[in-house]
Amino acid sequence: MKRTYNIMLLISILAFAIIASASTAKIASAQGYPGPYYTVESSTNSSEIIMGPSPAVGQTFVATIKLHNVTNTNVPTGVSGIEVHLTWNNTLIEPVSFVNKIGLSGGVLTGPSILYGINPGFLDAAGNVISASPYTNATHFEVAGASTSGGWWGDGAEVAEITFKVDLQPVPFGTCPLALDFSDLADTNAASVAHDQVNATYTILSPTSETVTFQGVNYAVSIVSDSIVTAPANLGFQNYTNDGASLTFNVSSPDGYCNVTVPNNFMWSIPVNNWTVTVDDAAPPSQIITGDSSNTYVWFNFTAGPHVIMLKSTNVVPEFEATGLVLSLMATTLVIAAAATSLRRRKFFS
Repeated sequence: MKRTYNIMLLISILAFAIIASASTAKIASAQGYPGPYYTVESSTNSSEIIMGPSPAVGQTFVATIKLHNVTNTNVPTGVSGIEVHLTWNNTLIEPVSFVNKIGLSGGVLTGPSILYGINPGFLDAAGNVISASPYTNATHFEVAGASTSGGWWGDGAEVAEITFKVDLQPVPFGTCPLALDFSDLADTNAASVAHDQVNATYTILSPTSETVTFQGVNYAVSIVSDSIVTAPANLGFQNYTNDGASLTFNVSSPDGYCNVTVPNNFMWSIPVNNWTVTVDDAAPPSQIITGDSSNTYVWFNFTAGPHVIMLKSTNVVPEFEATGLVLSLMATTLVIAAAATSLRRRKFFS
């Protein structure tokens, strides 16, 4: 059950104590919005929060709720009341802690006198307050507060910083909104202030290690990428018979890279640069191919958008088997020849 608190009523109750001072007004740039707006951001001020593809379960990240573009033009008396409700998918992440920034340096509203209609904190899906950690069942963060210390103007001030822990790293990936499903804003006259929201998206990329099965043997091929990777069954393995083999998979990203590790007892090229990398049947913008006694490491990048990736080697494990077969046949032939010679000698001297 979603709780809301009428911050206009809260401000009306406090109106006798509010001192709107025009001398404290701050002008903020609109940044593409005509009026105030809330954002949910990562630590790099991005609305895209991405974890992985390296193992990330148990790791943490911070999401910050901010208020932007409150000017003495679009809110002449200043803002004195706010309310925000943030939601997330608690099967992927869970909150660990929060820092309330209302009325503090770098935060929204004019301090120090703040009255709370909803104390900052975590709630479960039924609307019950979870007062102490662990917050495994929390699905909301909520706060509603008003200032008795005058109107506030500013840009990019924080409402709260929330630290989340990664609980699940699904395959091929997981995503959920970090969304303000309710927000409110009021000026010192208890009038509602029109505003916008810019929500964040949380994405967890899976560490991709695909198993390619060929002739009854499993070979582990690792794909590390900052993009979303999807792969067909058996990595689309193709054996070209005496002309190497190929692997295929898809990527989707604003732009990104991949680093693919292929075991040398499966696919290889001599020299190592004889590997072929294509992105949608064309060479990637950049590529670096290295190797050691165990693996070949194929690094490449690509531009924005969905792409089909193909990696092709000049050699594949059946050539080892073919070589072994030839050697076996040669050995067998030598044994038979030696036996025949021995028989002829025994007949000659008998």
